[in-house]
Amino acid sequence: MAAVQQNLSKMISAQLRNKANEFLNSRKHANNLADILQMFEAETDNYTPLLLTVEVIFTELLKRGDLIEGIVPLKPADRSPEAEYKRWLRACYESAHSRVVECIKRGRTSSRLQALVTACKLMQAEGKHPLEEFTGYYFPSMRLKNIFSMLLDSEVSMSAPIARFQEFTEYRDVQQYGLKVLSTLAYRKSPTSIYIQNYLELLDKLLVCEIAMDNKGKGKERDVEEKEERLLCGTDDKAPFPYNPGVCRRYANRCWGFACQWPLCAAPRTHRRALLLLVERLMPLLAKPHLATDMLCDSLDAGGPISMLALQGVLELVRVHNIDYPDMYDRLYAMFEPEMFATRYKKRLMHLADIFLSSTHLPESLVAAFAKRLSRLALVASAEDGVGLLQLVANLLVRHPALKRMICYEDSPNIMSTDPYVMEETCAGASRALGSSLWEVCALRRHDVPALSAAAARLLDAGAARAQPRPLAPHDLATSFDAELKKRFKTIEMNFVRPQGMTSSGDRVMQYWELMA
Repeated sequence: MAAVQQNLSKMISAQLRNKANEFLNSRKHANNLADILQMFEAETDNYTPLLLTVEVIFTELLKRGDLIEGIVPLKPADRSPEAEYKRWLRACYESAHSRVVECIKRGRTSSRLQALVTACKLMQAEGKHPLEEFTGYYFPSMRLKNIFSMLLDSEVSMSAPIARFQEFTEYRDVQQYGLKVLSTLAYRKSPTSIYIQNYLELLDKLLVCEIAMDNKGKGKERDVEEKEERLLCGTDDKAPFPYNPGVCRRYANRCWGFACQWPLCAAPRTHRRALLLLVERLMPLLAKPHLATDMLCDSLDAGGPISMLALQGVLELVRVHNIDYPDMYDRLYAMFEPEMFATRYKKRLMHLADIFLSSTHLPESLVAAFAKRLSRLALVASAEDGVGLLQLVANLLVRHPALKRMICYEDSPNIMSTDPYVMEETCAGASRALGSSLWEVCALRRHDVPALSAAAARLLDAGAARAQPRPLAPHDLATSFDAELKKRFKTIEMNFVRPQGMTSSGDRVMQYWELMA
């Protein structure tokens, strides 16, 4: 069945290609264009051949200038056959563009993605070759508004087309006009959760390219040569695009202001998307970052992955904007629990904890509690996560040399049973970590994974004595496995006890085997 559909698709593509070539080569085949557009009415889930044909036809017509209709003010409209033909082509172009945009929502996924690409390519061709006489830079923002209106659907998730749209948001003109258009479409009194998800994903893609900032937080201009290389509708024979980072920041603030009026924390998926957008894209762009304090603090109290994401935003508010958060270190301490290893944000949490605990003026009891908890978690974590936890412990000991007394070179059952540390305590100051020791690190020195045992050995031997803390480097088990394969061993042990001969185990070999001379 799949082979039949593939052959049928090839036949349709060949027919469409022939019709398009005939139409572009001779006007006597003008009806071919009407036949091609009529095929959009067919009930099918694969519009890819049709979309590619429409893209080829109208891109060529725009380059030729066949769609330009000369209109002179205060003069009657031209009724010549040539003018009527151009008006008919303009009507076909408008109809084709609207149908291409509609295909973003229907059909199979590959067809929907191709519809988005075709709509953007037609927008690019129209920007370089406008429908009217235009001397300067021109961007067809109405075409972009039609695309956004389809992407911001209230019933269908547009995650796949929005992800594909990212390749166009890397252009500076698409970013600036996209933020402007999105700010005009953002106002909704009671949007659905799907609409909010689509909106946040689209805003995230528009902010993928970093907006230039100066020391005062305002936008600054970039070189014209650099911007022209990243313009979707830029041409060499026109004026350069006036890219303004300040304008982008203003529209980004407006877009986020509309989103803050919606129930972003109602659904977990929407909540995570909003936090990711806020902490990774919007925090440096917000004109009033302190207005996000309530959302970040409520998210920090939610627990789980939500609190891990909110931690980065709270760190930004504390470090840059001098906002105080009560019991901040106790909240951070409570996040380190075995359940954290099941989330995708565990590395982010360890990195932020290293930043939070970078001060050398923190109380020793607090730092000791973190060092003890991280060491205990390394016992139950995977080897990859255990290496990161031990690196963080080593950094804590470097910043606080007095805690080196916690290093223990023995992990006997007596030490384990008399350990006063209370793992279940969520308050760092009440965990009694100062009276404990890091016997967990000594136990990890005999771990079967070489990377983890080596990290524990470095911490016990030279790691605690180094002069400067080290950044938390990502550890990949695949790299360690490849390194182990490249090692050459002189002897490989096959037994726990070296055998003394063929009959060393009570002559049991001779009992069942008869050796011939």
